[in-house]
Order: sequence, then C-alpha cells, then structure tokens
Amino acid sequence: IGLNLFFLLLCPKIMNVAPWLIDWFYAPDYGIGYIFTANLIASIATLLLLLPDTVNVPLLFNGRLLREMLRYSWPLLVLGVAGIMNQTISTLLFPDLFDDKAEAMRQVGIYSANYKIAIVMVMFIQAFRFAYEPFIFAQNRESGDSKLQAYRDAMKYFIIFALFIFLGVMFYLDIIKYFIDKNYFSGLKVVPVLMMAELFFGIFFNLSLWYKLTDKTTWGMWFSLLGLLVTVVLNVLFVPRFGYMACAWAAFASYGTMMLTSYFIGRSKYPIGYDIKGIFSYFVIAIVLYVTASLVKIEPEWARLLFRTVLLVGYVYIVCRRESINPLAILRRNRPVKTPTNK
Repeated sequence: IGLNLFFLLLCPKIMNVAPWLIDWFYAPDYGIGYIFTANLIASIATLLLLLPDTVNVPLLFNGRLLREMLRYSWPLLVLGVAGIMNQTISTLLFPDLFDDKAEAMRQVGIYSANYKIAIVMVMFIQAFRFAYEPFIFAQNRESGDSKLQAYRDAMKYFIIFALFIFLGVMFYLDIIKYFIDKNYFSGLKVVPVLMMAELFFGIFFNLSLWYKLTDKTTWGMWFSLLGLLVTVVLNVLFVPRFGYMACAWAAFASYGTMMLTSYFIGRSKYPIGYDIKGIFSYFVIAIVLYVTASLVKIEPEWARLLFRTVLLVGYVYIVCRRESINPLAILRRNRPVKTPTNK
C-alpha cells in the first residue's frame, strides 16, 4: 500500500517540484505499471523476510507427505481460482451482454466505482482469514466441546462485527461516498447489496472449517464452482434487462448459495451446533436499524448523521447487553497497572 501511494501520488508531486530527486528511477509514462511494480517489490520483500525461517529447515523429500498435501490442496486451488472469477466475471461478461457497448462500459464504470466502497467489508474479511485458519487448526487439538464452542463463538462474533461494519458504512454513506467521483453516485444503491454479499462470503469462509478439518476440501471446490455457475447464469439472464444492479444481486445470490449449501451439508458431515437463532436475531436487528435509518429523513445532514450515530450506538448497546459484555471492565482490565515504588 505504501509503495502504491509513493509511486502514484507522491512521485508525480516530486516531479513537479524537484524532478532531479527521482528521475533516475521514476518514469511518469509508466503510469499504471507502478501498481504491478509495487506488488512485485512487496512480494520480494516478503520472500526475504521469510528466508531466515526457510533456510534453517532441512530439505528432506517425503513422497507420501507430498501426495497428501496435493490431495488436500488442489481443490483449494480450484476454489481460489473460481472465487477470483466469481468476483470479476460480472464486469468481464457485461460488455458482451449489452448491444450498446458505450452504455455497457459506462455501467461497468459505475458498478466498479461503487464496489470500492464495499471494499471495507472485503478488507475486514481478509484480515479475519489470515487469523482464522491458524486458529481453527490450533483449536482442533483440543478435545470435547470446548473446541466446538470456540468455533461457535468465532462465527457469532465475526457476524456481529461484520454487521457493525455494514451499519457503519451505510449510516455514514453520505460522507464515505466522496471517496468516489460524484459522477458515480447514481450507483450507490448497489453498496448495501454488495456489502451483504461479501458478508455472506465471510460466513462461507467461516464455515469452511468443517471440510478443512476433515480433509474433504473437494466440497469447498464444488461450493465455489456452484457459486460461479449462479453468478454466470444470473448475469446472462438479468444484466441485459437490469444493468449493473443484476451484477450486485448475482453476487448476493451466489455467495448466499455457497453459504447455505456449505452450512447444510456441513451440519451432517461435521456438526458444530451454531447458535442460528441468536445469529439470525442480529441480522434482524441490523436490518431493522438500517431500514429505520433509510426511512427517517432528517435535515440538515449533521442531524441525520447524529441520529444514525445513535442507532449505531444502540446496536453496540444491544450486543453488549445480549453478550454480557462490559466495555468499561475491558478497558480497566487492559489499563497498565502502576507498581508502587519504594522511597
């Protein structure tokens, strides 16, 4: 991220003021190529940072282990590729589904720009994914119901935080929308649909523990391919009629299908016993608050934002009451303790 900001924002400004500082490595005409350059440098840096941990491992070939790893991981490779296609195929198919190519590209631009707002949810899920897999494999060493309770708690609190992010983005969309150009504001209606679609994908990833812990990763591959099929079919059927809104609802239906099929099949293959009633109630609370904020029209803008802030605080209050969370106690517990000194 830092390299992207450096190459795309800082370097052009330096070129206008003191080009001699960077003209030995920076070429303005390279343009978007610096995005790829930044990724390449970041990948090389990651490799170098990992070298100390890599070179100290003895190089021993284990054919049996290799076969087990490939059998476990190749479905996850297909799952990942299908997942990437699922995220991008709507914009790839869009121009071919419209007779008016200029209008098609205009709508793709609106859809893509507003997808940037939903990236907040994507970032949260990505951060969660980095921590979740080590957690589930470490927790799997435990015995009894304790590990299952940990999985239940992880799912519940993931959804609680994800719904908080959803409400936060939607309540303050009047401010957040200025991260994109005002010419794309007509597409803001796709944001709640895409945010909820990404939340479904996060739940699907959370559910993935059952086929990863049981070494049945082919199930994950089939779920992802099913989601891709749903995306393609819905885009082909509805994009010519409804435009970019069909792309958003296709993502919603695709991730929702993946989530539900993984849940119902996993319930028989590796029952965990999620608190579905409690989780569903949080969805209901979040939707009621969102609809309330949408229907209540208050002017001026600062008063409307204040009202929505009260609703967001209300959501946090409900969560704390239901989950018996005392924020003040947590803050006091984390406050550094001063040790008395002898005079």
